[in-house]
Amino acid sequence: MKKYLVDVYLPALGNHYDVYLPAGKRIGEAASLLSGIMASLSGGNFNSGADCVLINADDGKPMDYAMSVYDAGIRNSSSLILI
Repeated sequence: MKKYLVDVYLPALGNHYDVYLPAGKRIGEAASLLSGIMASLSGGNFNSGADCVLINADDGKPMDYAMSVYDAGIRNSSSLILI
């Protein structure tokens, strides 16, 4: 499965993380996965849960959770914000 290396920024912690996202995953599933990954990487300091929002950092718009990562235009080096 194709994966894209993306930059995810967590404003709550002020940190950027590089993460691989599978191209075929739905954005909603990817946001949930990212939430868990970020909680682990931050030592438990980030705890967004199911209500997290994934935002395209280029235009500031929330991602459509029904779209796939690929269909949402996410590619290698895309910048995302998780709040």
